[in-house]
Amino acid sequence: MQITAPIVSMIAYKTWCINEYGMDAMFLLEGEEKALLIDTGTGTFDVKALCERLTNKPLMVACTHGHVDHVGGIGFFDEVYLHEDDFEATRTLDIETRKFYVRMMNGMSGGLFSVQESDVAAFDKTPELKPLREGDVIDLGGRKVVVYETPGHTPGGISFLDVKERIIYTGDACNGNTLLSSGDRVKPKSGVDTLLSTAKKLISLEPYYDRDYNGHIGYAANVVCLPMPASINHDAAALCEKILSGEVKGEPQDAPFGGNSNHASLGAFGVRFDPEQIYEKS
Repeated sequence: MQITAPIVSMIAYKTWCINEYGMDAMFLLEGEEKALLIDTGTGTFDVKALCERLTNKPLMVACTHGHVDHVGGIGFFDEVYLHEDDFEATRTLDIETRKFYVRMMNGMSGGLFSVQESDVAAFDKTPELKPLREGDVIDLGGRKVVVYETPGHTPGGISFLDVKERIIYTGDACNGNTLLSSGDRVKPKSGVDTLLSTAKKLISLEPYYDRDYNGHIGYAANVVCLPMPASINHDAAALCEKILSGEVKGEPQDAPFGGNSNHASLGAFGVRFDPEQIYEKS
């Protein structure tokens, strides 16, 4: 039997994970005065209406980065916060790219979900995009969320540290298949050296969080809602150092997204990168 609705899980007090049919994970955090939605998914269902069923607090929307599965649902809202370096990717996202992503992910999930390309909402407007930067603090009322710049996967990647609940939300900053290849619609300017800096930053923040949730909890046919392995950022830093030293070259690989690139992995972490993108180019 197919799953016909997004999977909603409470992962902490007044904190929900919203799994969009195995394609991505969004997170809703509620404070005493307002709520924060982190990421908007691909736009296959009305995420705004779902959030309004979970909380009656005024809703702020912020995205970890400008990829299809994180900003695809921004059209449900009037304003969205993210890093300025990902504004262009967000503004140029079209409905055909969103439909392609649904089609691709349906293949990866083996028909577990009922979602179809026809479910992708068409928007007649782009919301106002507002910038977030390193050190910005989002005060939800009795609950503060601190913004950290974590580029690499995209130039404008950011992470959100929930100080009270000791949870960090990292988008796609460091996960099992972090993409750094040059096949994106808007070519990223970051390289493996940038990703190393991000991994080291996330390691330095470990005294302030106990759980790391990324944007693909419950990915494809795996619907289990668990945080990232504790070793993920350490594995990322170690592998990036090996790539930068030339010890690891990676194996050529092609995939539906990310374009032609090399793949390498260590422990819980994997990365796909253009061999010409080892170092960031100015």
